[in-house]
Amino acid sequence: MADKRLEYADPRDLASLRAALKDADPEGKLCPILMDRIYIQREAVELLPGIVGDYTKTKKVLLVTDETPYFRDSVSLKEMIYFLLSRSFQVSWLVLDNHDHVLHAVDEESLKIQNAIRTHEVDCVVGVGGGTVTDLCKDATHGVSDEIPLIIVQTALSVNAFSDGISIMLKNGVKSSLPTRYPNVLVIDLGVIEKAPMERNLAGYGDVMATWTAPVDWYLAYRVGMNDTYNDPSCDILRVQNAKLLDESAKLARRDQDTLELLARVLTLSGLAMGIAGESCPSSGTEHIITHLLDMSADKQGRDVAFHGAQVSIGTIFTAIAWDILLKEFDPAKVDLDACFPTPEQMQPQVQRAFGWIAQSTADECWRGYQKKLARWTANKDRFADLLAHWDEFKAEIQKVITTPEYLCQQMHAAGAPTHYSQMTPPIDADTARWALRDCHLYRNRFTLSDLLFYLGWWNEEFIERLIQRAAQLDAGL
Repeated sequence: MADKRLEYADPRDLASLRAALKDADPEGKLCPILMDRIYIQREAVELLPGIVGDYTKTKKVLLVTDETPYFRDSVSLKEMIYFLLSRSFQVSWLVLDNHDHVLHAVDEESLKIQNAIRTHEVDCVVGVGGGTVTDLCKDATHGVSDEIPLIIVQTALSVNAFSDGISIMLKNGVKSSLPTRYPNVLVIDLGVIEKAPMERNLAGYGDVMATWTAPVDWYLAYRVGMNDTYNDPSCDILRVQNAKLLDESAKLARRDQDTLELLARVLTLSGLAMGIAGESCPSSGTEHIITHLLDMSADKQGRDVAFHGAQVSIGTIFTAIAWDILLKEFDPAKVDLDACFPTPEQMQPQVQRAFGWIAQSTADECWRGYQKKLARWTANKDRFADLLAHWDEFKAEIQKVITTPEYLCQQMHAAGAPTHYSQMTPPIDADTARWALRDCHLYRNRFTLSDLLFYLGWWNEEFIERLIQRAAQLDAGL
């Protein structure tokens, strides 16, 4: 039975959350939450001078933003913050360039922040923006010193990246989850959130839909020996409140203030769950890997990257359908165990085919990760055999926590969230979407449902078309 303190955790009360996690983790396996404070309230921006004052000694502060405009009460949020801080501190303002309308989390941008920290000799960084600005600030301050206080002002409920110790960075054309650091303080001003473009807040709603697929992917990986970190508390803090959010999706479409606040809490808890686990698995499975492939293809195709969370929600639909098919149709007695373990010589050409069209360096990077996954899968043949022997028990456990793709789609429609890749801004074409679905399992060293289905001989062109047709019946998919 899950601890109610975890199921109804309030991210604004970190002391109570830490106490509940300590009781749920007597062996101390979970990672600590290295944050001091989280504010989710109205007029939270006005608290910034006091917050910054608690951290800076030299009164030299670096403000980091991108070029995207944000507002509160029709006033430029970034200018408001700059003038609020300038009354008490010496503020240097670094604006990162939105190249071709999109800021990417790459080393070049992180180095700009690191250079500004050193040049201006600041001892406090305030990042204002979305997930990319946050990831860059976390990576940059980590690169200089984790002792530099980092305060993040969240401008929309777009992703769950604000409250964890991970940065999603683009390395050799491949998106990777890198351990960096937590922000010391996270500030979510509900007045700002309510004025944010609805498509950004719906992207965050889409990001937390992964709660219905990512944890079961994670548990699957644990059961077959492909991940040693699975733990219940990281999942417990997500399910109950995210179930309430899913049930109240229609209120989100009306910009209901209480529902937006609930979304803010759930997104923040989703980030904390990743931090507690020490990796992104509680909130990132097959649905995220599909999304990463779509992002990787964008630059090659000369298109902007669509909102991360919006893509995740559609990947979640496809993943939920795949789980539904597996749980209803799989017969472990029919499995040829030896046929489930391909050799590196068989798999390397597939990885090269999947990613070589983007860049050879991308294909090489993906193969470096994939061959580690393949080696571990091969070494855990006995664990897979054990799962097959206890499949009914595993199936019963999964069915307790998963939801149907029909209900997911129904509620996403009620929220006004996009359910088709063609509804993305910019739209994603059907051929690219099919590629991302078909080849997502080849991407990196993380075992998910797509890997299991591939090794079983299911995850192929025919199966992908089946997923697409099932999604179309739900007014979703391509």
